[in-house]
Parts: sequence; structure tokens; C-alpha cells
Amino acid sequence: MSKAKQPRRRHNIHVQVDRVQLVSWAPSGRKPPDLEGFKVIRDSFVRSQTNIKTYARCRQYRSMTNDTKIYWQYERQKGWLKPWKITMVADDNTGLSYDEIDIVLSHCRFYRFLIVEVAIDFSPSTGVNKEFVRRHAVFGKSRRVHTRKESRLVLGR
Repeated sequence: MSKAKQPRRRHNIHVQVDRVQLVSWAPSGRKPPDLEGFKVIRDSFVRSQTNIKTYARCRQYRSMTNDTKIYWQYERQKGWLKPWKITMVADDNTGLSYDEIDIVLSHCRFYRFLIVEVAIDFSPSTGVNKEFVRRHAVFGKSRRVHTRKESRLVLGR
């Protein structure tokens, strides 16, 4: 049997969304909303960690069903920043669900994703282990490369 016609072996690979960060437009002075399924843990002043002040306040939410956390930064300090910057951090066991992301996006207009981080777990049957990763993985920022003939994603360059 040719290689093309051989049945493919299935390996257990688990992929889940681990972290999402986005910015969004909001009317001037609008505070972050109450989110269904989440409770507000704290709403506090944010100290500047650099010379450039970004957001004055951060509202922290925690899911009532798992360990998902949301950090909603608002009261921008520079006019060129979007009014809201939102970071969602997944529960390690479940990842971020579509519903959790949708709860946040339903309150956002003209949003733009800054980071979408995925976690990929390989079962031992795949042969991907610590040595394999050290030998073959390339880490770094991804960027889209446009040529005359194609558009492709380049990792770690």
C-alpha cells in the first residue's frame, strides 16, 4: 500500500486557548460591566511600572465555575490607547471556552486581538517529549510573511 493510501494513526493531542488579550473602544468614562458567571474580586488603582502611564484602573474578575481570571484595564492615561485593555487567563484544566470569550466580547465594540495564546499537550504516544522539543522547537513571535505568490505564517524569526 502506498504511503498516501495508508490509514493515518491518531495521536492524542489536546489544544486549548490559554490566554487572550484584546483592546476595545468604549464610550468615554464607561466602567467595565458586570459579567455573567464571573464575580468582581477587586477594582483597584494601577501603579505605573514604566515611564509611560497606560491605564489608571484594573478590575479583576474570577469565574464562579473554574479558575478563569479576567483583568479589565480602563481609564486610559494616554489618548492613543484604546479605552479598554482586557486580558483573559484560562483555568489550566479547561482552557478558555467560547462562551467565556463571548461574554467579554459581547460588551466590546471595535475590538482587536493583541494576543491569542494556545496550549498544546501531546500524549506520550506522539513521541513528542522534552528532548524532542529541545531539538526541534523554535520559539518566538509569529509574523505573517507576504510574497507575490503566497502568504504564510513564520514562527520564531
